[in-house]
Amino acid sequence: MSLSSKFASVVSSVLKFLFPTSDEIRLRKINQSKKLKIEKEKRFLHQKYDRQKRALLLKYGSPVYNLALKEQSLNNEIIVFEKSRRVMILGEIYAYSDFSSCTYTDNQRILKGEASFVTKLNAQETNLFTGFEYDIYQTAGLEKSNISNKDIITHNYSIIIKLNDSPTSIIKIPMGSNLEKVTELLGVINSIIEINSRSVFVRMKQAVSWSS
Repeated sequence: MSLSSKFASVVSSVLKFLFPTSDEIRLRKINQSKKLKIEKEKRFLHQKYDRQKRALLLKYGSPVYNLALKEQSLNNEIIVFEKSRRVMILGEIYAYSDFSSCTYTDNQRILKGEASFVTKLNAQETNLFTGFEYDIYQTAGLEKSNISNKDIITHNYSIIIKLNDSPTSIIKIPMGSNLEKVTELLGVINSIIEINSRSVFVRMKQAVSWSS
């Protein structure tokens, strides 16, 4: 594009911005209205989340662990309150003593790599031919190489927590493909189960000593 063409294009864009048509003005107003509505909804949800979180902290104390699976949504958080020995999982409150065991599953999928073909010409042999003979040999003398792409494994982890009230009662926490977060949460819940087991043992020991 020549310099004069570029200049003309810039001038046209400036004039279009300064003197928009009625349709363009209407479209701008619609887009601006949508943008303001989205921002207003975000502020409302943020304020609602803050109120709910403050109420939660006032009731159960400061958390020692907080994992957000989705931003600003208590229904997608795991929060551990050590002082009150409570855990909020996906919006529900549980006591330390509710947990029986914790493990994880991986619903993985294997995407098979597709075979692709690469063709190449044997340069040493084709040098012997010229003109029309070369064209014929070029078509006939292509070598095909079969290359298989590697399989792709996709992971879909879930944390599975069994509860004490019933062998069939479980909490399933979808974790996606983040193995690091899975390992982290698994360690936290199993630590809580271990703490609870020690507490039960101490109480049993005290009960035996008192009865004797």
